[in-house]
Amino acid sequence: MAKQWIQKAVKSPGALRKALKAPTGETIPTGKLEKSSHSENPTMAKRANLALTLKKLHKRHGGQVEGSPAAKRLDHAPRKGKK
Repeated sequence: MAKQWIQKAVKSPGALRKALKAPTGETIPTGKLEKSSHSENPTMAKRANLALTLKKLHKRHGGQVEGSPAAKRLDHAPRKGKK
């Protein structure tokens, strides 16, 4: 896998946020992301799918906090991080 693939995948930082009219500094609601992932606009759908994928990535130490709203939305149990 290429190094820094995430940085290369994001061509226009903030374009999805601007299109969805989400306020700066807050997370984009998952409902908006899921709805826009089925958009007729292929660029919008790709951006939303990438955002959903990046949202699922776990943090370096410990992953997501158990009991958090994000962990409850996952279909699987949270992974245990390396310590």
